[in-house]
Amino acid sequence: MEIAAIALLAMFSQMERIYMLARAVGGRAAREARGLPTGRPAKLNATTRAGAAQRTNGGAMPEQVAAELGGSRSPLHLYRELHKHRQHLATLATDDGLWS
Repeated sequence: MEIAAIALLAMFSQMERIYMLARAVGGRAAREARGLPTGRPAKLNATTRAGAAQRTNGGAMPEQVAAELGGSRSPLHLYRELHKHRQHLATLATDDGLWS
């Protein structure tokens, strides 16, 4: 009897999890359809990100730059890796003649 009750609660929990994810996807799609932003707002604006990327690419430690900006180092690493990836893609595209 106890095992059946626990199994039933686990089933309801799993169903609620599925419904919760579906509601989140639906809400995100509705915001995108209305042209509203989705996700968490960026802590650093474009100018600050560019300055931080320039400083970290110039040899400054991401931890030091993040401490001066009042944030954590992980966004700086992510922005730097994203910038490197975009540069790499642009290089590949121009080398292959796709964008030129």
